[in-house]
Amino acid sequence: MLTRGRDSRRPGPAGVTIPGMPPARRRSAFFLAVLGLAALGAAGCGGPGRSPGGASAKAGRDVLLVTIDTLREDATGFSGSGKAETPSLDRLARSGRVFPFAHAHAVTTLPSHASILTGLNPYQHGIRDNAGFVLRRDVPTMATVLRASGYATAAFVSAFTLDARFGLGSGFDVYDDRTAGYSGRISTIAERPGETTVSEALAWWDAQAGRPRFLWVHLFAPHFPYEPGEPFASRHAKAPYYGEAELADAQIAPLLERVRAGSADGPVVVFTSDHGEALGDHGEQTHGVFAYEATLRVPLVICAPGLVPAGEDPRPARHVDVLPTVLDLLRIAPPGGLPGRSLVPAWDGTDDGSYFEALTSWLNRGWAPLYGRLEGKRKAIDLPAPELYDLEADPRESRNLAPGEAQAMRAILSRVPAEARGSARREVPDPEVVERLGSLGYVAGPTPRPPSSLDEASDPKRQIGLMTRVDEAVLLYREKRDAQGAIRVLREILRQSPRMEYVSKHLAVILAEQGRTQEAVAVLSRAVALGVGGEDLEGKLALGLLQTGKAEEAWKLLERRTDSEDPETQRTLGVILATLGRPREAEDRFLRALAIDPTFPAARVDLGVLLLQQGREAQAKDALRAALSEDAYIPDGWNALGALLAKEGDLRGAVEAWERAVRLNPRLVPAYLNLAVAAAKLGDRERAAAALERLIPLVRGESRRNAEAMLARLRAQDPGR
Repeated sequence: MLTRGRDSRRPGPAGVTIPGMPPARRRSAFFLAVLGLAALGAAGCGGPGRSPGGASAKAGRDVLLVTIDTLREDATGFSGSGKAETPSLDRLARSGRVFPFAHAHAVTTLPSHASILTGLNPYQHGIRDNAGFVLRRDVPTMATVLRASGYATAAFVSAFTLDARFGLGSGFDVYDDRTAGYSGRISTIAERPGETTVSEALAWWDAQAGRPRFLWVHLFAPHFPYEPGEPFASRHAKAPYYGEAELADAQIAPLLERVRAGSADGPVVVFTSDHGEALGDHGEQTHGVFAYEATLRVPLVICAPGLVPAGEDPRPARHVDVLPTVLDLLRIAPPGGLPGRSLVPAWDGTDDGSYFEALTSWLNRGWAPLYGRLEGKRKAIDLPAPELYDLEADPRESRNLAPGEAQAMRAILSRVPAEARGSARREVPDPEVVERLGSLGYVAGPTPRPPSSLDEASDPKRQIGLMTRVDEAVLLYREKRDAQGAIRVLREILRQSPRMEYVSKHLAVILAEQGRTQEAVAVLSRAVALGVGGEDLEGKLALGLLQTGKAEEAWKLLERRTDSEDPETQRTLGVILATLGRPREAEDRFLRALAIDPTFPAARVDLGVLLLQQGREAQAKDALRAALSEDAYIPDGWNALGALLAKEGDLRGAVEAWERAVRLNPRLVPAYLNLAVAAAKLGDRERAAAALERLIPLVRGESRRNAEAMLARLRAQDPGR
């Protein structure tokens, strides 16, 4: 796996669309307090096809898969909507087969990409949401099949949502998931600019010349927040989403040009998106809640001149059709049991229908799960208040036919497989966890009802207004700095809908950033006791307990997770063990986290801190440098590196590191302490005083008194202040 890093970032969504706390991979080393003052010691192709089973690798045609995240079907020039200009994608479409009636099977990133790569529905490959699921290693993917047929395989993805830890790296010689981000005030998602992703992908493509290549490139624009930059921003001042669609087109252009996409000697190219964007449709602003056409319908182009005739293809197409189509073009036998079919042969008029789901609201908010099926232009949605639409007569899905055509609706929904109606994630509280929380004084709320008993009040159509209120609370905090107002709104939402996991996370983050750590722990404890969030939320709660000095309780909470394959859990176990004074066991956990996910810089930072505490400076420095080369936006990493540089006598280098740490996290107390002492030793009383002035409001008791005394001494030495 490729693990080289690059410093690049674009702020991710402001918690209004991506539920949860800042990714734990960006929140490192809760035991860094020991590094305080003491740390200073004071397109289309020609060529022959391939026979089933894989003949000579030299006969294989190159394959390029391009996925653009969150791209609506109408966000391309070739769609004819007139909403965006996408000249690069339009050129590809003119050389390829365009499927204007193509659909995803899920409306979130990870499940949809799993379907594209495996040719399976979400209930078959097991990925039902963006978090809490990992693709099984025994599931064949496009990469595993093509590598077995002699292909060099590589993926270059632009967002943490597709990190290798979630299992999509199976079969890839290179899975480049290097995304540089930072911990925002509420919620961010780590990503890298599309032009950087494309540049890295092109370098790999050129290096593999002479052998058949399979390359998957994923871009994150036009994902929220929509910040396309110029010239796209000016052209789309009122609809910046479409500006970002144009940005994505510009980002992918060098790749399509270099590989000669659409030419007789270029690769087989598949272009699609994982899902669309609602943009206010049916009250939804982004995606993940509903499965109306705005988010379920996707662009799809298959370009293979000489094999696939150019033009528009009216047949229904689905993500599960991508893998069998690619393998058919290459004359490679597909894995058995795929639900999709090749789109290469002429359409015989049959329609197998298309399953779809939207489970994020059930898994993260406690609302009803959404299942559905599309047959021709008839679309049925299974919710407590069911829906049926005729997309031919009503493409905007404004007239629900279910009340008058209940029998027809039930007939379509009866073909939703029984195995689809479930999830691998725990949906009831774990009695052992509830008991442990009770022993800590945290009382659970009501036990959640199973999905089969949910009524119309839990229907997302009834609850969508709560999301608007969550957005408003987040904006109160992010833009107006009204923490009390945001806390009040989020608490009220949780009273109405206690199983909204991401609301609990938002509230906990705000409380923690206001220094109200005990209250943050209480919020997370209630959520965990309700069975919300599973292993992920338990890990965040354990870190919260650790911050409040309850390391033993944190260990007891997570002890049963020691065999977990989640690198976040292994990292958290390592932090707890380090705090408990069990360094060898802690090191083993950090190494295990890195074995699961080699591109996990926060775990590498924690390992570096542990090595530094043990006096293993050379190894510590290597670990910290490596982590910060992968992600330069980890404040605790810079704090630790500063401590190491100071120990080596490089006070100026240490000061630079600590200043960078506090710029990234203005509440990082140890970095202010270190910065003040180092600056004072260098004779820079002004910088030392400034650090202390920012530190004093963040600490209490004896720590505050000591900081105030040090500041007074500095001012006494500089009467002019």
